[in-house]
Amino acid sequence: MPDILDREPASGALVGVDVGGTKTHLRAIVDGALVDRIVPSDLWRQDAIFDDVQNFDRLAQLVTETVGAAPAVTVVGAHGIDSTRQRHQATALLGERMPGVVAVVNDAVLLAPAMGLEAAVCVIAGTGSAVVGFDDTGEPVTADGYGWLIADDASAPGISRRAAVALLRAVDRRGTEAMTDPLAARLLAAFNALDHVDLALRFQADASEASWGGFAPEVFAAAAAGSAIAHEVVAASAAHLADAVSAVRARGARGADVIAAGGVITAQPLLADLLRADLQRTDGTLRFHVLDEPPVAGALALAVAHSDAPSPRKVLS
Repeated sequence: MPDILDREPASGALVGVDVGGTKTHLRAIVDGALVDRIVPSDLWRQDAIFDDVQNFDRLAQLVTETVGAAPAVTVVGAHGIDSTRQRHQATALLGERMPGVVAVVNDAVLLAPAMGLEAAVCVIAGTGSAVVGFDDTGEPVTADGYGWLIADDASAPGISRRAAVALLRAVDRRGTEAMTDPLAARLLAAFNALDHVDLALRFQADASEASWGGFAPEVFAAAAAGSAIAHEVVAASAAHLADAVSAVRARGARGADVIAAGGVITAQPLLADLLRADLQRTDGTLRFHVLDEPPVAGALALAVAHSDAPSPRKVLS
């Protein structure tokens, strides 16, 4: 795990923040009491986090308003902080706007401390998808996470994109008989399409993270209803994540624990089960976990680790 804080904190509130694609979760210890708040990310963030410098003003205001006190330590795990350069830039920008010690990291960094683990390869499958590990120097080793339109194949929009393409390819191979697959009816209804040709046009015309991502639960529902195409799509997404885990471990990521989090993989046991099986085939020494805490618990744990406060797990109990 990287050494993200290098200054001694003053006394005051300890704050953890998890910034996702759709929601921001804040959790803090203030005068020994736990404060917990969830807000839509678009309440403070306009476009991508670096697109508007005032995003950092609004995030700082959100934190201070939530805790009602000057924070001593604030740790933010954010979707879209994907490199060391971005981490330093975001930390500097937020640190200029907030008192105390501030650190901004990729949201995958939160998973290991949320589960009380020192080293792990972290798998995110939600609004985006990425795999993040850390080498012996504490530097991140990443795979995927390049965005819903061209990558992030196990994200909600990525799974929907893969499903639409898979159906169209099935029509190429088998003709319109492929449209009897349960996935076809769900795609046609969701995108108000008349047939597979119309679907291709309408699916692309409605290209957005929200639109494509919103269809992802239908892919899993189709798989549960017996869709061979949908099941193949989910299996391919699991294989993609397993390959990414192998890639970061081959490049030096430490730990035999693999922690999965994100709205897709935590809500869809099929994806988690297929990923677990793929990882076991790849390396039987790997230990797979689906995160049983909200990621913000990891942000707060990191904040607490750099203070004299009791463990946040004790505060919660």
